[in-house]
Amino acid sequence: MDWHPCYSTPLEVQAHIVKGYLENFGVPCLLESDRFGMKPLTFSAFGEVRVLVRDDWAEIARGLLRGREERPPRRRWKLITGGRA
Repeated sequence: MDWHPCYSTPLEVQAHIVKGYLENFGVPCLLESDRFGMKPLTFSAFGEVRVLVRDDWAEIARGLLRGREERPPRRRWKLITGGRA
């Protein structure tokens, strides 16, 4: 079975978050990084980390990620000031 990228980011932590999100729904994932190697690109936006999924899970993973992006963000905090709201 082949593995294909469904998400890429220059931030390794973001790739781990997406991988965990997909695995929570049972999607098998791997991370692939070109940030480390003979010539590591570990600063700024150079290099990228990709989330890979198997062929048979690719469409499901893309749908989950699309749904995640389309959801409006939840407001967790409300700024309380000394004046009236």
